[in-house]
Amino acid sequence: MSREYQRILVTVDGSQQSINAFKKAVQIAKRNQAELHLVTIVDKQDNPKEAEDIQREKENLFTALDNHAKREHVPIHKAIKHGDAKKLIAEELVKDWDIDLIVMGATGKGRIAKLIIGSVTSYVTKHARCDVLIAR
Repeated sequence: MSREYQRILVTVDGSQQSINAFKKAVQIAKRNQAELHLVTIVDKQDNPKEAEDIQREKENLFTALDNHAKREHVPIHKAIKHGDAKKLIAEELVKDWDIDLIVMGATGKGRIAKLIIGSVTSYVTKHARCDVLIAR
């Protein structure tokens, strides 16, 4: 029996794997007639100037992704959050938005991802209280 998802969380950071995860999430949302919650996270530890640049870059990315979802007739909610990506994705957003599926890329774009490949993804798969799909 296939599981129907109602609220899907997809995380993007601008990396190709996160874009692939977004496209996969759009297709899953379309098949399930589900809401798609698109989120990107700006780490509060970034210096203020860098965080401002990252936020502007992610707003531009959101516009392109929003257009893609609209072409597929998938309802989308967008948010830029500030804080610890691991806990926000795996714990807070799942609870706050009643998420039943998280879709994310295997690795990210951030500086830390180059040192610890997939640390956010690893944390989310271990701690999330819902299904997690890792896209490449």
